[in-house]
Amino acid sequence: MNPSNVNPFEYVSILISIILGLGITQILSAITDLLYHYKKVKFYWPHLLWIGFILFLHVQDWFVTYQLREKHSWYLPELFFILFYPILLFAIAKMLLPTNESEERYNMKLFYMSQYRIIFFIVSLAIIVSILFNLILLKNSFQDQLLFIPFLVTMLVVSFMKIENEWVHKIIAFIISVVSLISIFVDQDNWAVK
Repeated sequence: MNPSNVNPFEYVSILISIILGLGITQILSAITDLLYHYKKVKFYWPHLLWIGFILFLHVQDWFVTYQLREKHSWYLPELFFILFYPILLFAIAKMLLPTNESEERYNMKLFYMSQYRIIFFIVSLAIIVSILFNLILLKNSFQDQLLFIPFLVTMLVVSFMKIENEWVHKIIAFIISVVSLISIFVDQDNWAVK
């Protein structure tokens, strides 16, 4: 490929795509491992909804990043800023699924409950980065970002207060799944590559 045929967005998006691809690969390979050992695994539906949500966020970031295709100049600090969100998603994907042979590996409820605090904290960081990305690079309004605040507060409160009530976790998993599905249908303009 001739370097002169690659525009700045294409060049930058390669690195973003690699990191997103690593996160998606982490999710898919870990799920496949669990399915391979399905007779030993005790699945936990809130955990499965979180896995689906984080996979959704990987794909969503890939779509949203495409909105920057008209940006002609890229600087290293901007690239680091843009890479921070997919890096956080990768970290969440890695933390969300077991990779060792511990007893928790096969009891997804125990595994989820042992990991949720750090996962929720990293999700909080990802929300903050997402808001800044929307405001600074996409030039979205501050009012549009207010929808993220209840999610951010919930993640921080549950993480720092060590809320282990199973119903709280079930409600959160259910709500994020429903909101994600609704957003696909309500905000279809953001879900199109044109």
